[in-house]
Amino acid sequence: MALTKEEQSLLEAQEIDIKLGQVNDGLEKAPHKQRIAATRAKIAEGEKRVVLIETARTDLEKKISDLQVEIDEFSERMKIHQATMQQSSDHREVESLSKELETLLKQKEKRENEAMTFMEKRAEFDEVLADTSEKIEQLRKAEADELASFKEYFAKLKAVHTALTEKRNELLASISEENIESYEKVRAAKNGIGVALYESGKCGGCQVMIPAAKRAEIETVEGIVTCPGCRRLLVVEK
Repeated sequence: MALTKEEQSLLEAQEIDIKLGQVNDGLEKAPHKQRIAATRAKIAEGEKRVVLIETARTDLEKKISDLQVEIDEFSERMKIHQATMQQSSDHREVESLSKELETLLKQKEKRENEAMTFMEKRAEFDEVLADTSEKIEQLRKAEADELASFKEYFAKLKAVHTALTEKRNELLASISEENIESYEKVRAAKNGIGVALYESGKCGGCQVMIPAAKRAEIETVEGIVTCPGCRRLLVVEK
């Protein structure tokens, strides 16, 4: 004898639930997610680096600006000393101003050298900043491409999920509420497998050979029975 409609529906519902589980795993464990997360982590790291570089560059700008003020002040004082020297006829005054002028020149050159070092460092920061910004833009493009790919992948699996769910609902309509409840309960406890086919004295779920006395009962009783070992629903061809 063939299986009853309810028994056949249970087996088909089980197959659909297995496929739904695979679809859900595909959505949950999609490789796109890991790649997107990794790309976003790199973007965040790059953005932090940009902030650090910009902060350091701003500090350099302040130092360069302060040094330029000092350099301008030295230049102004040197001009005054030079003008005074040109107008003075006092040898001692000229000699004193000359020494001060020499000191001012050394101080001015020292500040100019410091400013030049900072400007070279600023140029290095600008180069690193430009390179980092370019890499961030490349990562953002890669993220956008990966997101687009994931949306397409998600849409395909979602369509499969919807079709399987509709078919499952049709099958459940031909199964008694009692058997549906039993099936769902066992399925939750047995890694998603709630029904099995009884073949050659064995449960197709746990693959355990059922004792002879119990086999006779299983093979003659009307309706869906339960495996004495794993408690899965057993579908028996009679």
